[in-house]
Amino acid sequence: MKRSDGKSTCPMNMFLEVFGDPWTLLVLRDMLLVGKRRPAEFLDSAEAISTSVLSDRLKRLEAAEMVRRVGSGERNQVHYVPTGKAVDTLPALFEMALWSMNHEPAAAPLQRVITRIREDPLDYIAEIRAELERETAPRDRDPVEST
Repeated sequence: MKRSDGKSTCPMNMFLEVFGDPWTLLVLRDMLLVGKRRPAEFLDSAEAISTSVLSDRLKRLEAAEMVRRVGSGERNQVHYVPTGKAVDTLPALFEMALWSMNHEPAAAPLQRVITRIREDPLDYIAEIRAELERETAPRDRDPVEST
């Protein structure tokens, strides 16, 4: 994402510029851990994101090179694929989920996800990365790489 002059280069500020709202993290969660790709799939999430907020967050993630927009301009043809940069957020997302499990009694994660995070998070990340490589291989030759 292109930065304007005069913006703080503090690492925490730079992180917040990309992830500073809950919707962005929830969209990434749905992409990386649930496999959602199409706007209609995101709209079905329990958190009930609005169409305009979803559109804005997807554009922000695309500008930050966290997702690639794939398909024609046709409404039902467009989908979004997470990049290697997005996959690199998984350790932080896992830690946030584990923190919630330890400190928020009402936290109710997807059991299969939390089990994989607790058993072998690095293997889980490698599996997600490999799945994305298979998903994107026919469309382009760029494998999902760690940044």
